Amino acid sequence: MGISKQSIEDLKKRSKISDFVLSTTTGKLRGTKGMALCPFHGEKTASMSFTDVENLFHCFGCKMGGDIYKYVQEINNSEFQDAVELVAEKYGFKLTYTETSQTNDFKNFQQKINLIDEYFKEMMDSKKSKKAKEYLTSRKFNEQDLKRYDISFIDANVEDFQKFCDKNKISDFDLKKLGFMSSNNNFLFKNRIMFPILNFRSETIAYGGRALEDFGPKYLNSSDSVLYKKNRNLYFTKEFISSVKKKGYVFLVEGYFDVLSLNQLGYSNSASPSGTALTIQQLEAVSRYTNKILLCFDNDEAGLKATERVLEIKNQVSNQLEIHCLNLPEKYKDISELYEKDEDIFSSVLKDNLEIIEFLIDKFIESTSDKKSIFNYFMKITSNLSPLEVDVSLDLLSSKLNTAKDILKKELKFQTSDEKEDVTEQSISSISIFKDLIIAEMISDKFRPNEEIDQLIELNSEFKKLVDNIKNENSKKEDYLNISYTKEQHLEAVSRLYLHFANLKIDELIQEFEESEDKNFQLLQEVEDIKKKKEIYQNTI
Repeated sequence: MGISKQSIEDLKKRSKISDFVLSTTTGKLRGTKGMALCPFHGEKTASMSFTDVENLFHCFGCKMGGDIYKYVQEINNSEFQDAVELVAEKYGFKLTYTETSQTNDFKNFQQKINLIDEYFKEMMDSKKSKKAKEYLTSRKFNEQDLKRYDISFIDANVEDFQKFCDKNKISDFDLKKLGFMSSNNNFLFKNRIMFPILNFRSETIAYGGRALEDFGPKYLNSSDSVLYKKNRNLYFTKEFISSVKKKGYVFLVEGYFDVLSLNQLGYSNSASPSGTALTIQQLEAVSRYTNKILLCFDNDEAGLKATERVLEIKNQVSNQLEIHCLNLPEKYKDISELYEKDEDIFSSVLKDNLEIIEFLIDKFIESTSDKKSIFNYFMKITSNLSPLEVDVSLDLLSSKLNTAKDILKKELKFQTSDEKEDVTEQSISSISIFKDLIIAEMISDKFRPNEEIDQLIELNSEFKKLVDNIKNENSKKEDYLNISYTKEQHLEAVSRLYLHFANLKIDELIQEFEESEDKNFQLLQEVEDIKKKKEIYQNTI
């Protein structure tokens, strides 16, 4: 069932995007418009505008933008309909539902992937899976385990699979939409053990495949599809949600066998980003069920980097997270190896976990005793933390280095005060924002003649070319429709952009005069005219 368009529009009129922005990030609302730190990319200066009148948001930094539903959809890692339902729930709004072609399409593709799932399971039950079962047995998974976790198989005979698809009216178009075909129209999975990737409704939406031959990548995921998005979905088993609710926390590990090994040890509350770097969207999805996370990435440099990555993005998630790391014994490369070789020690290993900052500092101290190096690493990993989190972490560092906290605070202040902003880069970023504001105003005004704006356009050929391109291409205009701003912000943008273009034009005219043989003094007169106008704009700032 879909939600009626009228119901969606009526809800938008009743809602305020500021309610969702200000509850998920830091920002200020002035009247019906505001600015906030963009939650979709790391930043320390607010660059995301939002307005309650149109219920729109736009980030001048990462260019993310859209309406209230888009914001809720992105911040909660949800589908569009789920986002609308979340907004409706907040305001006690009763939605009207109707059948939609899109709903039917999703149902159709879900039914087809379910048929494919049955084919893979039949293959696992056949004699063709002998080598696959032998491999799984070597990793301590028996027939009963394969049924419990729906582990299946596909052999190298693509023709048999194609016959099955033809019989069940599953076309190559369907396979591509479901993420089974490459961009070159080749079937992705051949002679692989198949792990079903589920959504939070426990429906199979994609697969991870483990190769049985030394050909191609060892692990391969489905491509992004109508049902599956790599940066949003995780790998877990059907018992995941109930186990998380029961235990109150989530294990985040690297691979399929790590998840399954924890399941075997009694911890179905485990999930994996399926061999890719953990994303903000995946962390956001997990945080909807618990704010307590226990990391256990691989015992190598890449695993350490993945742990640092979690610390880097954790404050971009809408919920406050409590993150600890399992201190896996050095002799085991990952949790699955511990399960296969010495599962009896897991209960004692589980107790050996540290808060993420302490875990990372301890790991770094293992490689050096140089205080300066350790302090520099501390600055690196805490750069995205809040002031309070940094202060608490300094207590920890003080104890580790046997150095007074006051000394460390002074060092931190000394180091950060020496860091100068890249003025050029910051200026370029500001100029880009001013251009966006002015173009948004021109589009809103349907490019009607405006003496002030026309002067601005004539001052800079590149800007004039940009405006002309946008005038002629309707698709480009859509990029500017979500930009909200006040009258004061628009006026400031005109002034500052004129001053920027004026300086460039003056340099250009002076250089042209100096390089010309006949010395055209009209060029110098133009310089003086521009300087006079500059004075006018400078007085408006």
